Amino acid sequence: MTKYTEFQVVVLAGGKGSRMTELTAGKTKCLLPIHNVPMIWYSLKSLENAGFTEAIVIVIENTKKEITAALDKLNLNIKLELVGIPESEDLGTADAVRYIHDKIHKDFIVVSCDLIADVNIPEVLNLYRRNKASITAVMLPLPKIPSTFVVPGPKNKQKPETDLIGIDNKTNRLVFLASASDFEEDLYISQKLLQKHTNFTMHSKLLDAHFYVISKWVLDFLVHNKSFGTLKGELFPYIVKKQLSRPPKPSVDDKNASVVKMDLKDDIYRFAVESKLDTLIRKMSAFNDHDSDLDNAYHDDIIRCYAYMIPNNCGLRANTVQMYRFANSMTSGFIPSNVSLPAISPLSTVKSTQISNCNVDEGALIDEKTSVKDSHIGPASIIEPKTRVSNSVIMGNVIIKERCVIQNCILCNGCIVEEGCELKDCLVGTQHVVREGSNHSREVLTESDRFMEI
Repeated sequence: MTKYTEFQVVVLAGGKGSRMTELTAGKTKCLLPIHNVPMIWYSLKSLENAGFTEAIVIVIENTKKEITAALDKLNLNIKLELVGIPESEDLGTADAVRYIHDKIHKDFIVVSCDLIADVNIPEVLNLYRRNKASITAVMLPLPKIPSTFVVPGPKNKQKPETDLIGIDNKTNRLVFLASASDFEEDLYISQKLLQKHTNFTMHSKLLDAHFYVISKWVLDFLVHNKSFGTLKGELFPYIVKKQLSRPPKPSVDDKNASVVKMDLKDDIYRFAVESKLDTLIRKMSAFNDHDSDLDNAYHDDIIRCYAYMIPNNCGLRANTVQMYRFANSMTSGFIPSNVSLPAISPLSTVKSTQISNCNVDEGALIDEKTSVKDSHIGPASIIEPKTRVSNSVIMGNVIIKERCVIQNCILCNGCIVEEGCELKDCLVGTQHVVREGSNHSREVLTESDRFMEI
């Protein structure tokens, strides 16, 4: 196994889960269980298996102790440095990376804690290396969700955000990146882009995986230009567009005056500088990445961005209730091939003989005369006799009392379902009590004030 020393790793785990507040009201997003392990485990385990020995994990300061305790139980070999960012500050992904810039000294990888994917990390790094890229981003095909799949809770008619991603069909050069919401009806492509990249595909059914390999100069630019708050939404579209530009040339008449007039702080070419040796090698080499003209390799672009596309049905981002539930329903494909998952913990108590295709965490109790199928039972949860649970996610310290029927539900930490309840396609919030004999279908059962962020 290759051990990487040329790259640092940054894992983003400070997000509040604003698109899944029903779940994160009582649990830090990166610790939400998927197949009974915290979602952040998948990113960290994939990095570890690829040969990385260290990673910086960015978290909210007041969750640092909780996340440290959870990670200590995962038996990971990768050495983790948790860095807390202030909860009071509304920091985007670019802000978070900028906040820890003094800890990053070389080219680096940024990966989100909610990425559940079988990414061929060595191939992504090779694409970056071969082209001396500024940024290499991993892209995912939209997951194919069966028509029979039902998300717990009310029907959600809100459409997911669509990205427009242009990728050169020959070189995998990332030539266009924007949100479809930025355009009202028509999309205009610059003539310069069409001249330089004559064969590219504009994708509208790809997802940005939030897995990036980034050159150190990009971080230096980010630190000096604080107008960018997010990576995917602001910084990267700007850099992708800048591939079409050229460094400003000093005035022949008065070079000193031109330097004074130039806004060096905002000039990206102050940071995107190619060494004289690299320039000489590129111009003398017979290599050419395009055949549309006789220009030098890369059209002499100093800024170069690339996209790595992983195969269909090999990944998702668990950043919505739908994707979180879907990740928990998958048994293969989305789970990295070199990752093994726990089944029934030896520290749990299972008295029932009707357990099928389940994960049962430590301290859980499944009583006799109980049927549990295709479900995940969290730590210290209790399922009492004469109860049926199917296709559900039961988080930690949940109590399901006698004679209940739970079908395709998510039960969050510490909630209680009293005797004789029937729940179908429901989401029960943290610490909520479902009263005896209740019958609910396609509802979110929780105190409404838990959804509010102040």
